[in-house]
Amino acid sequence: MAATKTTWQVFARIEKSGRWAEYDDVATLYSANGVPTAQQVLDVQLTEILRQHPHLRDGEITGSATRIN
Repeated sequence: MAATKTTWQVFARIEKSGRWAEYDDVATLYSANGVPTAQQVLDVQLTEILRQHPHLRDGEITGSATRIN
């Protein structure tokens, strides 16, 4: 089975103790399990932010993901 390609406009931000990190860009995802949900797309980006900025764990999260195609 071929992977499904989808493109999303993603905004994700984590803030804690006055420090923050955010992602605000277009993301292209390939999934072997069909089209992911907006929540799944957002969760992937939030996981990546926390991987790069572990000091923000347990911070306030805001975000959205909107499918472009």
